[in-house]
Amino acid sequence: MTRRFLAAGGREIDTARIYSGGDTEPMLGEVLRSPEVRGAAYRLATKAHPSQPGGLSATGIRAQLKASLEALRAERVDVLYLHQPDPEHNLTESLACVHSLIEEGKVGQLGLSNYSALEMERCCSLCEAEGWTRPSFFQGLYNPLNRMAEEELLPVLRRHEVSFIAFNPLAAGLLTGKHHQGTEVMPGRFKGNPNYLPRFYTDANFKALAKIREACEAHGLPLVAATYAWLLRHSRLDAGLRDGLLLGCSGEAQLEENLAACRSAEELPAEVLAAFNGAWDLCREGAFPYWRSYSKDQPGRESLHPGASYEAGKK
Repeated sequence: MTRRFLAAGGREIDTARIYSGGDTEPMLGEVLRSPEVRGAAYRLATKAHPSQPGGLSATGIRAQLKASLEALRAERVDVLYLHQPDPEHNLTESLACVHSLIEEGKVGQLGLSNYSALEMERCCSLCEAEGWTRPSFFQGLYNPLNRMAEEELLPVLRRHEVSFIAFNPLAAGLLTGKHHQGTEVMPGRFKGNPNYLPRFYTDANFKALAKIREACEAHGLPLVAATYAWLLRHSRLDAGLRDGLLLGCSGEAQLEENLAACRSAEELPAEVLAAFNGAWDLCREGAFPYWRSYSKDQPGRESLHPGASYEAGKK
């Protein structure tokens, strides 16, 4: 699938230390060094996670990056993300460490993921005050059924010129249309996953899904194609600001479907766009937060909304 993605013009490859229990990076490293791919132009990003030994301390980040580079068979990564806040270590230590890694040439740019708007504001202010490398990218939850990032996070990112990369664009597969309420959970991200099932399999989400599906069927639009059209033509994502989205897929057929949907994305008919907007009205009240806890040194964190709980290693 990686080879097909690159052949189709894809250039951004994203992974993480914890994906598939640590198996993703070695597999990806093997593919990227294969004769079919070697020499291709691409940018490589990975992430350091609090659940790994040392967490997001300087020692932990360096150890994770070393392991990632060895697994990926790379000398550097273009972007290193802090995967989510580390309640056991200070954000200041993490930022200073990544700044040093950038100066050493092992990392190109800094990214953050799953941080609150409040902590992102503090992060950018700290980098400016200390002369550290500022974050260039933020990966966050964003799709038609959860647009919470629009309200507080995106204004912070725009103010500090941080590009927004959306994950879960199809709501972890709910917007493929293959899932139905009241039936056995189908294989995929939801099957036996404590992080995804209770968040996405909700009455509000299925009502919203039915609303979108009905409008799409009336206009002869496939649900996946319409969802990507909303993301690329009607959402708050801005290609001019280097925003983007992550394409996840379980097989080559799904990859081809996603690529085709992105290539052919056009503005939606008014009735379909209204259905997407109405879907968010249905989901807004029960939408789960886009952030996961706070760093150890976040002021007043004990009194803040804790964000979404998350079982490490299950992304």
